Amino acid sequence: MVNPLPFMGHQGSPGHEGMSQMGLGMAIAATMVVLTMFQQFLFSHFGGYLERCLRKLVSSMDPYVQIRFTEESTDGGGPKNYEAYAAIETYLSSKCSAQAPRLKANSVRDINAPVLCVDDGEGVSDEFNGVTVWWHLGKEKDQGDIYRGSRRNRYYALTFRKKNRKMVVGEYVRHVMEEGKAVAASHRQLKLYSNSSSEHGAYWNYIMDFDHPAKFETLAMEKEKKEEIIDDLYRFSAGRDYYRRIGKPWKRGYLLYGPPGTGKSTMIAAMANLLSYDVYDLELTAVLSNAALKRLLNRIPCNSILVIEDIDCSSKITNQREMNNQDEDKTVKILEKVTLSGLLNCIDGLFSANDGGRLMVFTTNNVDALDSALVRRGRMDKHIPMTYCGFEAFTMLAKNYLRIEEHELFGRIEELLKGSSVTPADVAETLIERGGKAEDCGGEYYLNKLIRVLEENCEAKKSIGGEMLEKKGKGELENGECN
Repeated sequence: MVNPLPFMGHQGSPGHEGMSQMGLGMAIAATMVVLTMFQQFLFSHFGGYLERCLRKLVSSMDPYVQIRFTEESTDGGGPKNYEAYAAIETYLSSKCSAQAPRLKANSVRDINAPVLCVDDGEGVSDEFNGVTVWWHLGKEKDQGDIYRGSRRNRYYALTFRKKNRKMVVGEYVRHVMEEGKAVAASHRQLKLYSNSSSEHGAYWNYIMDFDHPAKFETLAMEKEKKEEIIDDLYRFSAGRDYYRRIGKPWKRGYLLYGPPGTGKSTMIAAMANLLSYDVYDLELTAVLSNAALKRLLNRIPCNSILVIEDIDCSSKITNQREMNNQDEDKTVKILEKVTLSGLLNCIDGLFSANDGGRLMVFTTNNVDALDSALVRRGRMDKHIPMTYCGFEAFTMLAKNYLRIEEHELFGRIEELLKGSSVTPADVAETLIERGGKAEDCGGEYYLNKLIRVLEENCEAKKSIGGEMLEKKGKGELENGECN
């Protein structure tokens, strides 16, 4: 009888051989599936452990260690990161820059030759206590920062042998920081920064070298008042340990208030020159939110002056702005902006407790327009009235502008100053020399010119006062006018 299923023949038949091959293939496939599942199981449960072991093995075989010092940090390093980066750059410019094949030049005031620094991508070596280390300047793309977008972050990489780790970390790094700060202090160039905003947030922009010539020695102000301010500034700048001992953030707020032209901006410049502090000029109207303001203030390094001028114009900083959307022909209202509570929290809240040395200077023409919460002690600690020009301020201006310390016309000028309301800026503009006439006339021409200006001012004040009294008698004065 013929077998209807050939593949089910007897052993040794062609059907049996085909069945054996199929079974072998199925067994191999099943084995592969089992191995794949087993591999996935091992990787999911032991992959991290194996990776760590592999890294540890490679690291143990690598005789070198590397430390990165980034220019900026997204993990809360704040201004300290930049201070360390700047100290390293200054140190390398003075010690090792001659080794690099490519350099970048930074100009420094009062130095004819530029300061040479290591260029991006270059490396140099240094030796300390018989140990050689290597520095490399690189760039990395900063990821995931909505404030800076795709800006590239620079870093210095320090590489050294593993056996020298204790000495490098414990001694060499501290040596670099101290030397770098000392070199920077030896040719310190003050800088002026201002804030700007974009769709990525707010950040500080370098504006220019701050080279304002103002000094307290030439400031038109009473001598006793100047000495009080100078003493307060010096005590603050040297008060790191004192502030820490008493449990307060190392910061101090100044409020300069008075009419325009009384020297508020000049006072700020004199403060910066006295303490060698960089100036950070904050424009509140350019800050889009409280979060952006916190970030800006956290980016101000130690030993700097934060300046907010005309704070009375920004005291009502909670407002509603509108942006026209031309595509959809509608108005989108943007409610969030800097609020007064946000500003207060930044200057005297948890966000103000950085490792400071920060001065905050506010100016205003109208101190009565400021919120009482803003001007209280702890936020604006020292209130400095910038008044109209008095006789002592005039004598300083006469000495500065005309090189005159005594003159027979001084008595008449002193008398007129008591009844006038002229600012030091008005007096300075009257006394300023043009064409060297003061040397020819001994300054008398300009003193007489000032007397005429003061007499006109006094007459104008009397005329305005008479009109006010006349209106008051007729009941025409509005509430709050000429109180």
